[in-house]
Amino acid sequence: MDFSNFYPDYTQWFRGKFSERISRSRPAYLYEPIAYVLRYSGKQLRPAILAASAQAFGNRDREYSFPAAACVEMIHNFTLIHDDIMDADLLRHGMKTVHAKWDVNHAILSGDALFALAIAEMNAYRGEADLYVRLLPLILDAVIRVCEGQALDMEFETRDEVNCDAYLEMVTDKTAYLLAVSGKLGVLIGGGGPEAAERVEELLLKTGVLFQIQDDLLELTSSNAQMGKSLGSDLVKRKKTYPSLFAKQALPAEVWQEFLERSSEAVIRAHGTGPARELLESYFIFDKIQDVIKLYYEDVMKLICSLPGETQELYRTMLAFILHRKK
Repeated sequence: MDFSNFYPDYTQWFRGKFSERISRSRPAYLYEPIAYVLRYSGKQLRPAILAASAQAFGNRDREYSFPAAACVEMIHNFTLIHDDIMDADLLRHGMKTVHAKWDVNHAILSGDALFALAIAEMNAYRGEADLYVRLLPLILDAVIRVCEGQALDMEFETRDEVNCDAYLEMVTDKTAYLLAVSGKLGVLIGGGGPEAAERVEELLLKTGVLFQIQDDLLELTSSNAQMGKSLGSDLVKRKKTYPSLFAKQALPAEVWQEFLERSSEAVIRAHGTGPARELLESYFIFDKIQDVIKLYYEDVMKLICSLPGETQELYRTMLAFILHRKK
C-alpha cells in the first residue's frame, strides 16, 4: 500500500463529504464561519493517515473510518481558528482567516462549536462500546496536548532562555501529537492491537518532529522560489526555531551576536538570508542539524520495521510523503 497513491484519491473523496458535513445553517452567525472553514480546509493529512492506517490493519471501508477522520480534521481546524486569533494571522491557505473575514467573536464561538461537533462525530461508534471507550479518551488527550503545545509556543515569545529540548517538547505537542493520534486511531479502528497502535503513534510523533525541524531548516537553506514565499521572516521576528536555538547553544557568544546582526531586518532586506546562512555554514551548524535529522529518521525506520510486514510499506511511503517537500 503506497500512501502517495492513496492520499490524492482519498482526500478527493473525503473533501466532498467533509465540506457538506454540517447540515445546520441557523443561526448564520455561528454556522456560516464553520461552513467556510470546512470548505477551505487544508491538506487533510490527518484524516488520510487515519483512513490509510485503518485500511492497512484490516478495515477497508472508508465510510466506517470517516466519522473518526472527520473528527480529527474538525479538531485540527478548531485549533487553527483560535491559533489565528492568538497569532493575529489574516490568511490561511490563501483565504482570510475567520476573525479577519468576520471578527474575533465569530471566530471564538465557531471554534468552540466546531470542537463540540467534532466530538459528536464519534457517536457513530457508540454501538461498539469497547472501541468507543478506547477512541474517545485518545482524542480528548490529543486536544489537551495540542493546547499545551500552543501554550508553550506562546510562552516562548517572552522567555529569553529556551533550549532545543524545550522546543522539541513544544513541537511534539503542538504539531506532531494530533498527527500521531490520527494514525493510532486508524490502527484501532482497523482492528490492530494496542502494541501496533503504540508503535504507529510513536513513529508518527517522531515523523512530525522531524518534519518541523526540516521545515525550520528550509527557512534558512532553501530559496524563495523553492519555498514559494519570502524567506527570513522568522529571523526578523526572532522566532525561536530549531536552527536558531541550536546555533545559540553551539556558537561562541561573540559569534552568536554576529549572527543576530546578520539576521537583523536591515541586513535581510538588503541582502536576504545569505549573510546569516553563510555564518552558520562556516560553523557547520546545518551539518550538525542534519545529523539530528538522520537520527530521527533512523528511529522512525526502526519503528516501521517492528510493525507487521504487510503494513510496513504504507508507513515507509507515508514518511517519504511527509518529508519529501520543498515548500
